[in-house]
Amino acid sequence: MRTGLFKKVLITQALFAVFAACPVFCMDQFGGFKALADSGSLKPFAWDLGSILGAATFHNGRSLGFKGFDVGVRGGSLLRPRGGDRILRDNGVTTVGMPWVQAESGLPLGVDGYIRGISYQGVTIAGGGLRYGIHQSDKVKTFSFLAAASAHSVAHRYFSASHQGLNVISSYLLKRMTAYMGAGADRTRLVVRCIPDSDATQEAKVVTVWGSRFTAGVSVIPFPKDYFYMHGAYTLTAGNSGFEGGFGIRY
Repeated sequence: MRTGLFKKVLITQALFAVFAACPVFCMDQFGGFKALADSGSLKPFAWDLGSILGAATFHNGRSLGFKGFDVGVRGGSLLRPRGGDRILRDNGVTTVGMPWVQAESGLPLGVDGYIRGISYQGVTIAGGGLRYGIHQSDKVKTFSFLAAASAHSVAHRYFSASHQGLNVISSYLLKRMTAYMGAGADRTRLVVRCIPDSDATQEAKVVTVWGSRFTAGVSVIPFPKDYFYMHGAYTLTAGNSGFEGGFGIRY
């Protein structure tokens, strides 16, 4: 009974993270940038943007192994924009998030590579990264460890951004469930490409922010002898709470 309830909670959490990030369920998150951007809101906006870009870059501490693959849908969301992010808050955005498609491949020497991206609401996001297996184990009740690096670029009519992230991940295997944790940092660079209505001095303004990232979640194979998985996690990024999740096929 407890196992069935746990799976339902995980599935709900994973779907919430993905669909809360889906453009079908939210307004144009970035449509108010030109009207609302000012000197005080740029850094909070950059922190929130970087928090989303760095979400769901991992869901396991084990590398895929040479010729392994993982294809799925990911999503990251913040429960609310941070207090100083008037660009999102004053635009009526209560839960900010993004979905994307991600494809991963196992490379030689314990390295995984992946790409991800999406284009919607006038935003085009492209990214990817590498992960290296520090210590790997396929045995039940054992730990595995990864080091991971990611990078993203964002293009919008009114702004552009770049993101880099570094994380160290550990996971603990329990039959068809894997518990994982990660700790790292994000760097986000935001470039204003328009003349904001509220502050004409912000044209071509550039801000760079750093933030910490902590992740704790689980990945589950809900059906025996299957490659389909779902994952969900709680995140704390630069002091702001959120969720990430996804589903896919891993081999």
